[in-house]
Amino acid sequence: MKVAFISAEVVPFSKTGGLADVSAAIPKALNELGHETIIITPLYKSIDQEIHKIKLVSTNNLAKVGKKEEVLDLYITHLPNTKVPVYFVKNQYLYREGIYVDTDGIDYKDSPMRFITFTKAVFKILENLEFSPDIIHANDWHTGYLPFYLRTEFSDSKFFKDTKTIYTIHNIGYQGIYPFESIEDARIPEIYLEEDLLGFHKQVNFMKAGIVYSTILTTVSSKYAEEIQTKEFGFGLEKIIQTRKDDLHGIVHGVDSSIWNPKIDSLIVKNYDSKNLKGKKECKSYLQEKLNLEVSDKPLLGVITRLATQKGLYLILKKFDDIMKLGAQFILLGTGESTLETQFKKKEEKYPDDCSINIMFDNVLAHQIEAASDMFLMPSKYEPCGLNQIYSMIYGTVPIVRKTGGLSDTVQDYDPETKTGSGFVFEKSNTKEFFTALKRAILLYNEEPDSWKNLTKNIMELDFSWKKVAKKWQKVYEIALAKK
Repeated sequence: MKVAFISAEVVPFSKTGGLADVSAAIPKALNELGHETIIITPLYKSIDQEIHKIKLVSTNNLAKVGKKEEVLDLYITHLPNTKVPVYFVKNQYLYREGIYVDTDGIDYKDSPMRFITFTKAVFKILENLEFSPDIIHANDWHTGYLPFYLRTEFSDSKFFKDTKTIYTIHNIGYQGIYPFESIEDARIPEIYLEEDLLGFHKQVNFMKAGIVYSTILTTVSSKYAEEIQTKEFGFGLEKIIQTRKDDLHGIVHGVDSSIWNPKIDSLIVKNYDSKNLKGKKECKSYLQEKLNLEVSDKPLLGVITRLATQKGLYLILKKFDDIMKLGAQFILLGTGESTLETQFKKKEEKYPDDCSINIMFDNVLAHQIEAASDMFLMPSKYEPCGLNQIYSMIYGTVPIVRKTGGLSDTVQDYDPETKTGSGFVFEKSNTKEFFTALKRAILLYNEEPDSWKNLTKNIMELDFSWKKVAKKWQKVYEIALAKK
């Protein structure tokens, strides 16, 4: 099978969130299953071409965008330690410092035309490479117009006549909604801008285009696939998704075990595994000292997150004093909404010996928090998939999560009678249910150390490998190829 994987960001070259991780992991896993897979992504100024050994392939490729021809330069490297080629498109629209925002953090006003240009470039690049894909896998709103163009402008192309599209919704909260005039230069025929096709409340919606025109629609967990068909979680697209429910599949992300693995992780102070947890205790005391916390056996609660309302962090803030009364310690790593940043920093001022708030992104510290923490808090209002609850289990850190999206699919509530489960789960997004789940966890930690140790070992032995997940993707690709 020949697969072209298209994404606005790919780790380790560009990243703002989980999309980048997945955009490297899926192609790598598919390649290991024997499929010929390539990645196409924009070249941004912030990407260090020397470090990543990015080489020029060709210049002055021309892609028609509306009435203009955009000039494209093509570059290549490979995913680290793989044979997967990564092609970079350089263009006046795309070659900027930021991916979505400028150096002042302001959204680019011409983002619609930036990503339509990227989309049209994909077709030109595939033709120039003579890579006729069985599957084009598009991701999130930035590539939403790719299935549309394949079904319209390129519908008579012999080169793409057998190509099918997979469109993956990573987070339906970000849809790419813009005024019609923002894509005026694309010269899309007005008939397609009607409400039942590309139109969305007299605007354009990039994600809607992907949903309407893709062969198969996917999202990042089975539970999220159900949720986005409801008014609460569909963000206005629920009715359209309902019409595609038979073509909708939910697949939870896997984890790259060469990066997230306490047995070999070079970023933590002491390696360990499920058979020997001594190293985890050393990781805890090391991080307590590093962050100037009291070195103790108190239950250590970790949070690594984007500070956003979606993440349900208000539940933690409202119960913070009560959490401290339970004798816990708290470490947070992340950036985001200034109000949340300020509120958490005030908690650090109030509890300097037991609270460390780190307003930054630090990959080393992220690994160290996962290894050192006893519990990991993810009280999200909604969570399409989530990765940190999976990282936590791999590192023997018990997740405390709300029953939503991928959190629901990956964490099973602990049953004290059967001593089964992989974390502590609460249903409603309110302080009472959140705090009840947290108290259950701390009670088990304090009063049943043997049961806690067994829970820790059990979750470390769960299989979240991409090899397992890749086989599910392969099956979805086969379904797409069988569709007429």
